[in-house]
Amino acid sequence: MSETTLDHAVAKLKRGDRSAFDVVYDQTKTKVFYTILAIVHDYSLSEDIMQDTYIKMLESLPSYRRRGKFEGWLLTIARNLALNTLRNRKRSTHVDPQENLDWFGSTESVAESHAELAEWLKELNDGEKEIVIRHAVLDETHKSIAKTMGKPLGTVTWTYQNALKKIRSKAGESRE
Repeated sequence: MSETTLDHAVAKLKRGDRSAFDVVYDQTKTKVFYTILAIVHDYSLSEDIMQDTYIKMLESLPSYRRRGKFEGWLLTIARNLALNTLRNRKRSTHVDPQENLDWFGSTESVAESHAELAEWLKELNDGEKEIVIRHAVLDETHKSIAKTMGKPLGTVTWTYQNALKKIRSKAGESRE
């Protein structure tokens, strides 16, 4: 689906056509979920916050003005709700791939790959993890990440490059 399809669905939804919600949800759910998961590190909690994100989106839609991409606006809602949840909980729950193999696949080689990736990601702080996941997994541009996170583009690019260096260093150690 294209950005135009999403824009048309948002316009219909804004006019009260609730059937357009399915199009909006289908086109944005993956990025919304992984944006939240990158922050809270908890699969179940991410699902709950994802529901809250779409409820808040529906409540705020009448005041939405198209200045940029709708998806960026929605991801900002998701990110803010996730950060607020973390602040309210005052702790972070980390996903352990060894305990939750059903999320990462059941074959041993896939599970091992995810376990190795999880080890490499432990080298990163939360901001670095979020940037790496958004860029490498969700295929977001550095520019959109910078806008969503409220950081300068140069900072996001620099953080991403340093995070990759940390991962490469850790990957090199684990293969020796």
